[in-house]
Amino acid sequence: MKDKKNVNTATEEGKVFFDSNILVYSVDESVPEKKEIASQLLAKAANSKTGIISTQSLQEFFNVAVKKLNLSKQAAREYVELFSKQFPVTKVSVPLIMDAIDISIKNDLSFWDSLIISAATDTGCIIVYSEDMNSGQIISGAKILNPFAEVAA
Repeated sequence: MKDKKNVNTATEEGKVFFDSNILVYSVDESVPEKKEIASQLLAKAANSKTGIISTQSLQEFFNVAVKKLNLSKQAAREYVELFSKQFPVTKVSVPLIMDAIDISIKNDLSFWDSLIISAATDTGCIIVYSEDMNSGQIISGAKILNPFAEVAA
């Protein structure tokens, strides 16, 4: 596993990584509180150029947008294009997969959550926004934050 301790950040606040659920909630009309929070986080990161996403986040977003939000494939495609223009997109690679496996073993996490963390730390992110992991936990140098922790689902 790579040593992530000496990774520089892009700004004073540092880089932030978005799990697919943040992208999904930014377009989900059924939970307005979460939509507002997700939209604000994404806008702030886009404006400050601190946000990063991965090909995994885009793939998962497309799948959920079509299957659960009932967006047309064309509408979901347009969102994927928008997100990929707003944020740098890191590609899932074999080294990221191997690092994710190590993270999964060391921290007893699912492979998919570990792959998000691997992509985040590889790109120098200090925060991972996700609803799916333990908020406040620090893994491989990245702090997991659930921005919806205060919102009743």
